Amino acid sequence: MDTAHKQEYKVRDLTTRSVTLFPSRAQVVRELKDVSLKPGVNEITVIGLTPTVDEHSIKVEGTGLAVISNITVELQSNRDIYEDIYPDSDNDSDETSDEEQILDPNASQEDAAELQQVRQQLVALRDEQTRAKESLASAENRLKILDAYGKHMAEEDGTDIVGSLDKYRTEREKVFDDHMTGVKESRDILLRIEEATKVETRLVAEAAKAQRKAVKAWLKAQKTKQTEQTKKDRRKAEQQKEKARVRTEREKFWPRQCYAVCITLDATAFTPMSSRRNSVSSDLVKVPVAGSDDAVDPSQLTCDLVLSYVTTAAFWSPSYDLQLSTTTNTATLCFDAQLTNKTSETWSNCKIVLSTSQASFSGIADAIPTLAPWRIKLATRGTVRDNTALLASREELREKESWQAQRKQLPPQQSRNTLFGRPQQNPWGASHGWSGQPQQQIQQQMQQQQMQHQSLQSTAAEVFGAPEEVLRKKAAKSGNMMAVASSSFAPNARSAFPPPPAPSAAAPGGGSALHAGAATSGGLFSVGGGGFGSHASRGGGLFASKPDLADDETEVNVDVEPELDFEESAMEETGLTTTYDLSNSKTLAPRSTASKQRVVRLTLPDVVFSHTVVAKYRPVAYLKARLRNISKMTLLRGPTGLTLDGAFMGRTNLPRCSPGDSFSLSLGVDPAVKVLYPKPEVRRGTTGIFKVENSGVYTRAITLINTRSSTGGGKAIRLLVHDQIPVSEDERLKVEILQPKGLSVGGGGVGAGAPTRDGKEDRDWGTAVASLKKEGEVSWDVSLKAGRGVRLGLEYVVALPGGEHAVQCQEVGKTWTQMNE
Repeated sequence: MDTAHKQEYKVRDLTTRSVTLFPSRAQVVRELKDVSLKPGVNEITVIGLTPTVDEHSIKVEGTGLAVISNITVELQSNRDIYEDIYPDSDNDSDETSDEEQILDPNASQEDAAELQQVRQQLVALRDEQTRAKESLASAENRLKILDAYGKHMAEEDGTDIVGSLDKYRTEREKVFDDHMTGVKESRDILLRIEEATKVETRLVAEAAKAQRKAVKAWLKAQKTKQTEQTKKDRRKAEQQKEKARVRTEREKFWPRQCYAVCITLDATAFTPMSSRRNSVSSDLVKVPVAGSDDAVDPSQLTCDLVLSYVTTAAFWSPSYDLQLSTTTNTATLCFDAQLTNKTSETWSNCKIVLSTSQASFSGIADAIPTLAPWRIKLATRGTVRDNTALLASREELREKESWQAQRKQLPPQQSRNTLFGRPQQNPWGASHGWSGQPQQQIQQQMQQQQMQHQSLQSTAAEVFGAPEEVLRKKAAKSGNMMAVASSSFAPNARSAFPPPPAPSAAAPGGGSALHAGAATSGGLFSVGGGGFGSHASRGGGLFASKPDLADDETEVNVDVEPELDFEESAMEETGLTTTYDLSNSKTLAPRSTASKQRVVRLTLPDVVFSHTVVAKYRPVAYLKARLRNISKMTLLRGPTGLTLDGAFMGRTNLPRCSPGDSFSLSLGVDPAVKVLYPKPEVRRGTTGIFKVENSGVYTRAITLINTRSSTGGGKAIRLLVHDQIPVSEDERLKVEILQPKGLSVGGGGVGAGAPTRDGKEDRDWGTAVASLKKEGEVSWDVSLKAGRGVRLGLEYVVALPGGEHAVQCQEVGKTWTQMNE
């Protein structure tokens, strides 16, 4: 057997052609261009596919002079090293503080030159003073010696007195001169020392003052330095915290195991036709004959491959922002898509397509139920009557209970910790992978995850409600198009990847075209109508009208800077499926939070605002908006941010709405409408002579006040007011409505209402039409002007035989059908 030429590609190095996001999964199409081949068997291995891939959905297509003879998919340990993919950028050497060393000011101030000179002068003066003192002491000692010599000479006989006295006088004068010289020098030196000491004292005081100033400046500089160092430390801590956050985020999507796809190709450029007869799971392409013009140089054997697969860890969901204006009765609806990618792959610079197709069905394994005979018989005498016995059969109850339990039961969820996260192992041990669970166990867990995402059909069907639809449109194949061979172990791949169409005629020049993938081409379709891109007015208060311009006034358009806006997507409807092609190429990296992309902006005119009042239960007026979808697209169910006249109200859920249909949104309580509902007044009486009959007349009133200012251009508001009268369950108990007059069940409406005040201006409050419905419900359709009020009266009489009294009926229990709806 010939040795196969092996090549290995990492999935992160492949080009991403397109990503089609579904409500519960995503289809990814990647390309391998200009793959060099050698004559004979070639093995192309793509490693690093996210472990959330549905292995049965992996498919390989392509073009070139080769045949796909085999495709194998294997779950392997992740051989990548985290530090190689995300090198640690923590090379920050500890930032020391600036090398500006501010020396201690004590030494520099004490060694001032002038003070040093004075002190040296004092030292010299003190030395001279010592020398002068020494001269004085020497003169005094010599005088003592001379006196002692004179006494000794007088005691000796035969001494020359005259000569001795002359000598004594001479020597004493010398001693006196030396003594006087020492005294003068000492006095002069003392004066000079005093002067120098004063200078020293002054210089020391100046030096101390300068020292205190220097110390203060030094302390201030140290404080500034410490503050800057604290800021640097804080910035460094924040950087470390951000790096730790990024590292933790990356580790969430670091795969412990990855799928590897091995594609076996047979290059047919120099292979005889007969050698292909025994190939398994492959189709032949046109084989050039050696020596002919179609022969291909072995060094130029290349092919292009397209790898497509489905992952359950990426999806999209709708999100809206609705801005309502009560001044213009318009609404601006921004339709956004929240894109989620929780795989281990980053899809860079690729085409993003959103699809409403479910691409999965729940309950495929369930058998279609068949009706069992529903047999009944007469009950034996004495048994307790059961009025609900014939409402449902035992089989129906059993099947209903089983169905409800099946819908509520959640499939076992697989922890992402088994698929993602860095292994906590010795880095010197198994550094190239993870000695995780056996492959069979991981595959079982993946199958459980597939069941989990298939169960999303019951929930997502509420949002999207569209069956699976084929979305792929393939380009025409050329004559040398590579044969396509899907994996033989992919029984469910048909639902996500429909079979390719029959190949067309060869293109001129032998050119080839790759399949277009699952995504529909963008830019071919656009949403028409609906006035996309316009904005609802935010000016004015609730129901404030625009002031009328005089005849001689003209409305001046002020130039306004253009607002930043989002690029809208192209929409295409195929059967029951809608696709949205996002503009330009996008990069979808794995992250814990969803990214938002603008799909389209709609302007919905003719928004109807109305109020509903059920004062019997709550004396407030609820505001409601009714909108009509005039666009050609279906609004999917999703969360909505609600803004009314520029004020954010909160978040609600937008219901699913098809083109041309209408939907209503509750806007909460309108505080500008005051509702009063006092206690009823009762008048009791007795009539009849032979047949006494008791009666009671009950009077109720609902007062509505529109507190908006009529001078500010406020509009009239529409209110639907509900109240009720009791309904008799006994023919002897009669209930008759007195006010409004002329009301009857199923009859036409009658005028009702009275102003709350007797002023002339208050008489023009608006209109009210009362009607009576079944079950005793009385409704008023009211149009109430701004600054006005209306009183809606309700009066009815309850008559019953004398000696009897009326009580309320006990609440009727729900039937089995109501409980199981």
